Amino acid sequence: MSRIGSTVLQLIVSFIFLGSITACSDRTNLFTGLSQAEGNEIYSSLLEAGIPAEKSSGKEGEIITVPQQMSSEALRILEKKGLPRDKKTSIGEVFKKDSMISSPLEERARYLYALSQELEQTVMDMDGVLSARVHIVLPERSNPGEALSPSSAAVFVKYADGASFPAYVPQVRELIFKSIPGLSGDAQRSVTIAAVPSEAKVDNCVPLLWYGPIALHPEDKFYFLSIVYLFFGMWALSLGIVWLQAKDPSEWPESLLKFKSRFMK
Repeated sequence: MSRIGSTVLQLIVSFIFLGSITACSDRTNLFTGLSQAEGNEIYSSLLEAGIPAEKSSGKEGEIITVPQQMSSEALRILEKKGLPRDKKTSIGEVFKKDSMISSPLEERARYLYALSQELEQTVMDMDGVLSARVHIVLPERSNPGEALSPSSAAVFVKYADGASFPAYVPQVRELIFKSIPGLSGDAQRSVTIAAVPSEAKVDNCVPLLWYGPIALHPEDKFYFLSIVYLFFGMWALSLGIVWLQAKDPSEWPESLLKFKSRFMK
């Protein structure tokens, strides 16, 4: 290949390399240190909403990146979906003793907290549930000789609009009732469930433009097409220069001969 053709191809490669660096630098980390389950859920939710997210693994966990100009939109969408979900503490973590002796009050508080956390996690594993809170009141005697206060449980659930969670409220009430030792009476009276649909709807999804396997934000269309046209233009120019170098200069058009004599001495 001629010296001029090689130079043109080097320029094309340089343009592609600079474009790749620019594209990579326009992405920002949305979340880091996620578990695999959390990363997969957030990643799929963003793709469904039209956000071109990327997921990678780091030393501390999964990393979710999005285009910098779409980060606020991505956070808004995830917030409406209740993501990332609140991390629940397991019973083993709560009952980890830091001292040799624990008071009855500490043991009771740990037990109630751990039990509520486990029940919240169970409810949140149901389809359509965005968040859940469980509050437990076990029998307690305020003063010696007084009757025990009645035990009860209150559950608050926020579910996605259109989800079928309300149909399972009786089963959830029965589940909570049988999971808490000390609840007396029947489930209908001892367990109160407040199920509220989420008013936030993700209707305004980000429209994406697809060029083969590449998804672009509409604002990036001009830059993308400019790079594509520039690439093909430089490629066609390099082919033309190589073709002319293979021809005898006497066969070149007069305009090209003038151009060569003036700029390519």
